[in-house]
Amino acid sequence: MEENNRRCNGVTIFIRLWKKVSKMDFSVILFLSLAIVLFGTVSIHYLEPENFPTLFEGFWWTMTTLTTVGYGDYYPTTVPGRLLGVFLFIFGIGIIGLLISKIMDVLATYNTLKREGKLLFKNKEHFIYIGWSSRTERAIKEVLAHKGDKRIVLIEQLDNAPFTHDQVHFISGDASDEEVLMKANILEADRVAIFSDLSISKPVLADGKSLLIASAVEALSKKHNANIHSVVEVMEEKNIPLFNHIDVDDFILSNDSVSLLMAKATLQPGTTGLFRQLLSKKFGKNIHELLPLKDWHTYKDASHALFESGAVLIAVNEDMDFSNAAEKRLQKEDVLYIICDDQVYQTLRTGAAT
Repeated sequence: MEENNRRCNGVTIFIRLWKKVSKMDFSVILFLSLAIVLFGTVSIHYLEPENFPTLFEGFWWTMTTLTTVGYGDYYPTTVPGRLLGVFLFIFGIGIIGLLISKIMDVLATYNTLKREGKLLFKNKEHFIYIGWSSRTERAIKEVLAHKGDKRIVLIEQLDNAPFTHDQVHFISGDASDEEVLMKANILEADRVAIFSDLSISKPVLADGKSLLIASAVEALSKKHNANIHSVVEVMEEKNIPLFNHIDVDDFILSNDSVSLLMAKATLQPGTTGLFRQLLSKKFGKNIHELLPLKDWHTYKDASHALFESGAVLIAVNEDMDFSNAAEKRLQKEDVLYIICDDQVYQTLRTGAAT
């Protein structure tokens, strides 16, 4: 009876000890795992140098033992070596198993936090899209079709990411909140695009929400002396003056854009194909930005040189009037908008850089 009680007490103590070990921090379990691997590697090499002539053989045997693979190409033949093996069986395998379990827990937690939009974004030169809708999804797909390696951060008040892609990082929260914008690393972003909230029926209220978010972006820009390029979708043109007190770089008129394109299509049938090519890489070549080369002094010089290279100049900054191209002078800071394929653009860009 006493012997049975002792056995029960021993099992109880072992279970309690194991529960305490399993509740240890990941760093402690990692340290114990490394210590056991090092102990097994050095000990078997010291106990049986003829069977384990180098530390690598000892490390190999220790790892195959702890992971229960057991190839059998190396094994101890002495009593001390086999006792070491028994020790690794009893304690080492459990610790390594616990380490693997902790690693899986960490990965699962990471994926959960990423899906729920609770992780910070630490990369640079990314695009930030604020507000989720079918238009946002189309914009993201178009950017990824144009630049497959571009990182995009999506901000919206949702419980889970509405769009899954390796290049898209989701952040859940109110975009007018400074903390949420900082989680998106907004100070080091290339562009910030604010989409209208389609769930708001009244255009003035939808534009009011966009104004609030744009104001938060501008406040961060001034606070940290950062140049944040912002693009805002506006429901009605008459509301644009409301944005005058903040530095918004570009406005996209939501409803008017569709109406104007529809009017153009009815007045000049067949032009929609041209607009699709300008708007999307899927339907044609790309619009690229380029700085003037040193020997381009006028619009005419640039236009002719680009045409010879297989590109078409469509605008200089916002100027699309080429009626007196020979007289219009180019400045080194001017931005030339051209249409060409990616290979031609890379060649031109290399020439501009040199």
